[in-house]
Amino acid sequence: MFGVIFTSAKALVYFVPLLLADVLTTSDFGILEYALAGLGMVTNALFNLGVPGAYPYFIIRKEQSEVKHGFSLHPIILLIPFLINQIAYFVLDLDLSFYLAFNISYIISNQVFYSTQLKSHEKSSFAVILDSGLYIVLFLLFIAYKVGLTDTDINTINTFILCYSFIYIFIAIYSFLRNKRKNLVTAYKTILRFSIHLLISTFLIFLITTSGRILVEYFFGFEEVGVYAFYFRLAAIVVMIHQVINIAFFKKIYTANPLVLDKYFSIFFVLISILSIIIYLVSPYIVRHLSDFFNNTYERFNDIYFILSAQMVMWIASALNSNIIDRENLAKKNNVFFFLLILLVLVLIYLFRYKMTFSDLIYIHFSSIYIACMIQFFSLSRKRIFFKKTGAILTLIFIFQSSYYFINF
Repeated sequence: MFGVIFTSAKALVYFVPLLLADVLTTSDFGILEYALAGLGMVTNALFNLGVPGAYPYFIIRKEQSEVKHGFSLHPIILLIPFLINQIAYFVLDLDLSFYLAFNISYIISNQVFYSTQLKSHEKSSFAVILDSGLYIVLFLLFIAYKVGLTDTDINTINTFILCYSFIYIFIAIYSFLRNKRKNLVTAYKTILRFSIHLLISTFLIFLITTSGRILVEYFFGFEEVGVYAFYFRLAAIVVMIHQVINIAFFKKIYTANPLVLDKYFSIFFVLISILSIIIYLVSPYIVRHLSDFFNNTYERFNDIYFILSAQMVMWIASALNSNIIDRENLAKKNNVFFFLLILLVLVLIYLFRYKMTFSDLIYIHFSSIYIACMIQFFSLSRKRIFFKKTGAILTLIFIFQSSYYFINF
């Protein structure tokens, strides 16, 4: 049953954006992706205050069930930025792209919060459905367009997203009212004292790994964001495998011996990198029969597609490493290094902003994710937790991918 649910839900996550790319203007698709997986994903880390990462730490790692009821206050806290966003848009005329991004961020914050709890209690099927909620809504929009019930433009998408957000408002209020509220604030403060370090760390790692759309929009425009997003989604099929691992073995990742994890992680990344290359090489023979967007852009942006295919391996590595960092309570030690990395990348981009091409920007972003992975390994090593095999494999993969890129493009 889990396999069927996972395949169906993740197929929607994968295919819906690609379907929308063919029915939206390139600019509207860029705005959607900027909100959905760019700014919306980054600000979700701020809105969530690091609380989702605290749940498995307290409940699985430390088995401190006495703070569990404190988590019921969090969805109420999430309503604060959501309400501020409504005032900013309807009263202060906030730009639509930002309004959409912040509404999506509110939804993602809730999805991540509830999904983490479900995965912690090995309710994987429900977690998968919840994680895919936004894409289910977008698929319903696509179906409505196909049967002639609605248009497909950014304003219509905005309306659908807003309606979906009200489901989480109802759940937040209902759950809060039916939960015990004795010592609720005290329990929530205990959670926040731990999660504040996760907040900073999660925000910084999200800024490193998911800022591609934000950077592309700032230096180029929403049409380039649309191109970036399309090939990112196309390359991200390998991420589904990571999601299977992360969901099915979520509890084990928080409890297994690091030496065992190092062995399996290293094998996993070799297989993922090979699969990513195969998909990159084979997809032109398949996707050209399915997508006009692909046919219109592939020749010009083939290099972007390759870098994003390479980036997926590092993206998956950073996500798996983050689980280990959280379980060992090392988030705080990462923050200074992540901040310096972001500062270095921004300075580099600023210095070469007039000479930098679209593909140059994507390669710099790809490299920064690799460096972030190495920072995570370094932080773990300071606690005598070594991922030598995984670190070596990722370095070899990065060197191979970079060499292929510079030789062929």
